[in-house]
Amino acid sequence: MNNQAPFLDVSSFIMEEVSEDTLEPSAPPVSPFLSLYESEESGDIIDPETEEYVQFLNELYDEEFDEALFDLASEASALFETRFMHEPGDSETMGYEAERLLAQHFAPLVAEAEAMLETLATELSQRDAAGLTEDEIEAIVDRYQPSAGLAPSFENFLKKIKKAVKKVAKKAAGLAKKGISLAAKLSLGPVLKMILNKLKPLIKPLLRRVIQTAIGRLPARLQPIARKLTARLRFLREIEEGDEFEPETAQSCEIAAMQHEFNQHLANLLFAHSEVEQDLEIAEALSEEDDTDSHPLAELDHARARFVEKLRGMKDDDPTPHVEEFVPAILPALRVGIRLIGRKRVVNFLAKLLAGLIRKFVGPKYAPALSQAIVDAGLRLIQLEATAEDEPQAAASAVAATIEETVRRVAALPDYVLDDQELLEDFALEAFEQAAAANLPPILPEEVYQKRPDLSEAKELRGVWIMMPRGRRKRYKKYSRKVATKLTPHKVTAIETFEGIPLQAFLEEELGVMPGEQVEAVVHLYESIPGARLPDIARLEKNTPGLGVREGYEQLHPLTREAAALLLGEPQLGREVDHREPVDPYTAAAGQRFYYLEIPGRRPYAGPGRSRARRPSRLRLIFDFPKNEIRVFTFLSEIRAQEVVVKLRRQAGSGALTARLRGFIAAALRSALTGKFGRLKIIHEAVMPDRKPAALRRLPPVMTEALFVSLHEWIFKALADYLRHHAQEFIKAAEDRAEGVTLVINLSNPPGFPQLRQALKGKTVSLSSLMMLEGKKPTVTIKISPGLINE
Repeated sequence: MNNQAPFLDVSSFIMEEVSEDTLEPSAPPVSPFLSLYESEESGDIIDPETEEYVQFLNELYDEEFDEALFDLASEASALFETRFMHEPGDSETMGYEAERLLAQHFAPLVAEAEAMLETLATELSQRDAAGLTEDEIEAIVDRYQPSAGLAPSFENFLKKIKKAVKKVAKKAAGLAKKGISLAAKLSLGPVLKMILNKLKPLIKPLLRRVIQTAIGRLPARLQPIARKLTARLRFLREIEEGDEFEPETAQSCEIAAMQHEFNQHLANLLFAHSEVEQDLEIAEALSEEDDTDSHPLAELDHARARFVEKLRGMKDDDPTPHVEEFVPAILPALRVGIRLIGRKRVVNFLAKLLAGLIRKFVGPKYAPALSQAIVDAGLRLIQLEATAEDEPQAAASAVAATIEETVRRVAALPDYVLDDQELLEDFALEAFEQAAAANLPPILPEEVYQKRPDLSEAKELRGVWIMMPRGRRKRYKKYSRKVATKLTPHKVTAIETFEGIPLQAFLEEELGVMPGEQVEAVVHLYESIPGARLPDIARLEKNTPGLGVREGYEQLHPLTREAAALLLGEPQLGREVDHREPVDPYTAAAGQRFYYLEIPGRRPYAGPGRSRARRPSRLRLIFDFPKNEIRVFTFLSEIRAQEVVVKLRRQAGSGALTARLRGFIAAALRSALTGKFGRLKIIHEAVMPDRKPAALRRLPPVMTEALFVSLHEWIFKALADYLRHHAQEFIKAAEDRAEGVTLVINLSNPPGFPQLRQALKGKTVSLSSLMMLEGKKPTVTIKISPGLINE
């Protein structure tokens, strides 16, 4: 590693060792689910009630509920920014006023949800509990209609609560038959009424979490389900010992964590053995409401603005006091930064190091040159109304951004580096160089860049990342150069966007680009900072054609190194995401980069009854081990479904019908089996809904590959056979007004499923037992429905 920064001769800032407070990890909260029995010492015997409980948590989890919560959070964030973005004041007062305003905004939704639960509780309790079938439960819940005039986001949230009610009612009926929980002691009707009425108080805390997320308030730590339960369930603790917990980043899995917490409270209500236990569960849920006055994102906004103003007003004085004030304000906004708060020695060292490194960029002697370099790098291309006054502001903001990114990179370093002074100095210097390469314009002599190409992210573009939008509060960065590119078939088939979907599929299904067509595009580049959300970026991009509304976030794509190389010819502009991080449009971890394609004459197709773009084709798997079946939900987008209809009417052969689907199925299966994109649901007694990727890592690679090969064969053959023999069913479904069609493929008794179940428990499965299954097939049935169906 290079010890010397070309920006400045940096001498050591080694300080005397001082004692540092260590953060003792708090014990995970104990689950209020009091009636679980630990397994026997052999670990082979698991209480049936425990199995039912964990399986039900998996049944409850609904990826569409995450989408509904994300929409509510985006809506609340837009209201917050519109109302408070330009108002000065302390973060505590602003946070209080924002929560009050947003609570009023969501009050009709709370009232409607509570009224719905009360109505359904009464109606379900009046039915003959002994003969209440699942179909009757579906009909009763579906019959309820909310009040007219609700916003689409409110209606969508209520639909997801209705789905949860159906699952609770069906599970309660099943538990009553098995003699488990309160449902076994009382008749089903009273139990359902009791549970649904006790569910009402959980709605308000859930929406309060949404509000806190939207305004950047630091909520009480949302514990992953596994961490809450393994303290009580020995068999889970033993299985999870070998699993590495996912990293906690600024916004990692925040939306999903809300649903996991809500689902766990709901499951605890259902599995309670007495009304007292239910009341204790409600009391715990309400006591979890956070009373902290910490608003780290707002405080970072204020600290950044103060720091920029002080840099602009500097003469020839020392910037160290300003940096020492700014650095501690960055850490609370970074989840990984919490690790540094207890290391005062590291924080002090870092502040002094950074102060020395930025001296060549601040003050009247150096700041004007930096300002001019930023203008030359394209400032006016993205700030169309930029004035002479904005130039020194942009220069100071670039220095602030460099410090922020350096601190973020250092905060992510492993403990052995943070605790070793010599290693820390080298790594911190490298972190500054990487941050400077991104946030500062080309300011070094050309020969330096020739010797050290890593000091410049782009070889030809020579742009710079600018904090956006203008004003006090910053929400993201935008690259100062827009890049014209030609989207060729070879490029777009090699680039993946969210959920592993090929960019080619996005262009065809959402923008109407024909297969094989070449189109010209302008590429806009963005980078998230702490607290960034893709809907905020899309909404605030008022001067970018095709954006300017929060629904535009569906047009943003992850800027990986591969995408940057193919679209821009500059791979260093891309950012690879940690393989353990979620890669979805709901999460924008600090430092992630995205791009938007501005294509003249192209606008996203709007789906029926939707203000946003049509959904792309997707495949979703459910591994239901209690039922010994795999359910495959294959959604074909409107364009893809109509393609199939045209071929069916022309009586094309099965090869022509399925040629386009074969590659889609293979890519979608690969993505689903990674567990990263929310396209795999596992109902299993030893898998937590928030730990699917970790659970899948328990499988031997040979088993994962065998699973992929078998699934691909079974699904592809089933679809080919269905299209050959049920063409009219497909055509009828595709002619429906709903967007696209969903083919639900049910694979009953799939070979190898019992072995897979054991492997997910951490048991060793012999290769010979798997080889004996070759040639065996599951029982396959297919049902088609108009529109998107996930389960």
